[in-house]
Amino acid sequence: MTERTGGLGWVEKLLALWIFLCIVTGLAIGKYFPEFSQHLAIGIPIGLFLMIYPAMTKIELGELKDAFKSKKQVAIIVFFNYVVNPFLLYFIGWVFFEQILLGRGWITAETASSLWTGLILLGVAPCIAMVLVWTDLAKGNGPLGIVLMAWNSIIQIFTTPFFIALLVGTYIAIDFVLIAQSVLLYLGLPLLLGVITRREVIKRKGVEWLNTKLIPRFNVLQLLALLFTMVVMFALKGEVIIDNPSLIWQMAVPIVLFFFLLFHIVYYTTRRMGYNYEDSATMGFHCTGRNFELAIAIALTAFAAMPMVAVSTVVGPLIEIPVMLGIVWLSLRRRRRIKEFEKMAGSPA
Repeated sequence: MTERTGGLGWVEKLLALWIFLCIVTGLAIGKYFPEFSQHLAIGIPIGLFLMIYPAMTKIELGELKDAFKSKKQVAIIVFFNYVVNPFLLYFIGWVFFEQILLGRGWITAETASSLWTGLILLGVAPCIAMVLVWTDLAKGNGPLGIVLMAWNSIIQIFTTPFFIALLVGTYIAIDFVLIAQSVLLYLGLPLLLGVITRREVIKRKGVEWLNTKLIPRFNVLQLLALLFTMVVMFALKGEVIIDNPSLIWQMAVPIVLFFFLLFHIVYYTTRRMGYNYEDSATMGFHCTGRNFELAIAIALTAFAAMPMVAVSTVVGPLIEIPVMLGIVWLSLRRRRRIKEFEKMAGSPA
């Protein structure tokens, strides 16, 4: 990230502080100004769009065409997202909620069932929005990420009802329009505007101006949009979190374990298969990020009689953002070591 942004290094070093301040600010708004916070809901799609659009301006159409030939990478994310992930979260939920928390009498059987169900809903569908931001921040393969996101958006329409019926025992119908809107808003429109922006800027200012002037400014916009989105999300759910503080750690433990475990399994597996850092990190993020919007929608409709299910899915994205930023940070450190090693290996004796 520093290579792209130049003077943005000090912002990165204090990013943990900005995240903490955003969380506190959002919680305070949600708790003490609940009526005002409800008007901030429009900020989520705006914030997501302003995070994804800058990433699209860095993608060349030629690279995107080449990425569509990545059949093996697609097969890898299909395997992890639809063969491993749902059952991994199911198992983690069974161990943590049923065996540990319920087994020791720390929660009731009804609460354990609701939290376990919420965790399963979070695991059945991969992310089709924020994952592009994590990939870009970690300097992954942007064109490949777009292709993987496109495949995930199609496959999850058919697999999500199946996994919920299999793991939870409830058949639900997926709203195709909801997913189509997400793909259009968070993939189609940003990609179209990114391609147009890149073409027009290069035509008028040149490639060097794009890379040295516009892209650094867009990187600043991307981070500011991320921080703004965090404030909005925590403001919308601040009262729920403050009123149910134990829910944070109860959901955080299995979600954090899942994210860190799965990302590194995918990353190191693909590295052993011969893929470079950019491709491996991209596949790791696209197998790890979850479609929380879809999970919340399902919880509110199909599980309306179990309100704790909806609350548990709402907590999910609030945990995801700090955790995924942590994985981005670890990935950038890993990338730096790889580049240093390659530089040393390539230097003359």
